[in-house]
Amino acid sequence: MKKKWLVLRVAAGLWAALGWWGLIYPELTLTPDTVNIYREDENGELCALPREWSFEDGLYLELLSAPPEKITLRSRLLTNLNLLWEALHEKDGTE
Repeated sequence: MKKKWLVLRVAAGLWAALGWWGLIYPELTLTPDTVNIYREDENGELCALPREWSFEDGLYLELLSAPPEKITLRSRLLTNLNLLWEALHEKDGTE
């Protein structure tokens, strides 16, 4: 039992360390592969910007100054876990 807690603590520590480095060096985490940028057009509809952008364009400063309702965070891990959760509950016949 102690071994499981040790593994959990090490995993949590590693996750926290990786997140800390993402805060110190945001250019390592805010890449075109991990960030999709959408802008509103004149009709109020969202349109995706091209995936070719650079960190020097001021993306980080724009994110810092954006109001909370303009930023949407999505996690592929949490999305997949949600799909798995829904699939398991549908399998049992409960919703």
